[in-house]
Amino acid sequence: MKIVRVENLEPGMQLAKAVYSAEGTILLNAGVILKNRYISRLRALGYPAVYIGDAAEVAALPEAVSEATRQRAITIVKSSFDSVKLGGTLVIEPIARVVNSIVDEVVLARDVVVPLTDIRRHDDYTFGHCVNVCVLSVMMGIALELDDLTLRELAMGAILHDVGKIRIPDQILLKPTRLTPAEWDEMKQHTRYGFDVLRECPGLSTRAAHVAYQHHERVNGCGYPRGLADSGIHLFARIVAVADTYDAMTSDRIYRKGVSPFEALQEIKRLRSRYLDDGVVGVFLSSVVPYPPGCKVKLDTGEVGMVLKARGYNSLVVQVEYDALGRPLGKQTEIDINQHEGKRIARMV
Repeated sequence: MKIVRVENLEPGMQLAKAVYSAEGTILLNAGVILKNRYISRLRALGYPAVYIGDAAEVAALPEAVSEATRQRAITIVKSSFDSVKLGGTLVIEPIARVVNSIVDEVVLARDVVVPLTDIRRHDDYTFGHCVNVCVLSVMMGIALELDDLTLRELAMGAILHDVGKIRIPDQILLKPTRLTPAEWDEMKQHTRYGFDVLRECPGLSTRAAHVAYQHHERVNGCGYPRGLADSGIHLFARIVAVADTYDAMTSDRIYRKGVSPFEALQEIKRLRSRYLDDGVVGVFLSSVVPYPPGCKVKLDTGEVGMVLKARGYNSLVVQVEYDALGRPLGKQTEIDINQHEGKRIARMV
């Protein structure tokens, strides 16, 4: 399986994963063979890329959360945020129901350590991002041994962490070039806007509301809006900050392409202790892997192999099967990527 940008698609390619609309309906199902009219439609709708490859192989890969639940969550988040943007009140009940489904599924799949990477249109980024951050936060909450009620409270804060962006003008939120200082100051206000929205919601805890307020605070005190540091930042916000940073880095945005999961995890490791909580990052690196077992990958040396073991960022073993010229190796070798300075995974194939 590989991610192919829409401008590079060709008729005859097979979709490895379904393409969904912002409303959660399937536009093109997994296994569909692409035709020119499908490619043109994807381009017209603004999709940056799709997954290409064997749909059966992809279906066999483990998931922390089912695609159906994730898409339902995206749909609910979008409709809820849109309602508030139009002057309505944020209704917590449907969000709480889908959050409970997410928590239940992640708890059942607690031994599944796989990345969350999805293809989103640029104007749908916020909704898919909120759901991904929720799932990643729940995974970390489980590893931190939070009790069930606390875990669900964390999940609510995580899925709503960016609700304040509904008050940011689209010309800033979707601007394809660098923001001006004044625009950046306005963008940073989304944390305060989010807190204002959430603290008025009956049935939502103050701790969950503070996730929206504090998820851009940094442990060295250089974050915003209040410059809090270390334990002055609520644990929920420290967890969400890591999930938020990872998903933002790996996602295509209107102004830049996302980096690979491996590159993002390396950057998270670099930010450890200086900007992101040391203990939370440690848990994150043991809970998420850049490439799941069974997937084929290409190394930056040109060699191709299969991921054999993936138990967190610090344990990723690849069986190299083909050399840089694509020739099968008579003797296949296993490489621990984190212990081998000369080789890195470039992408899935």
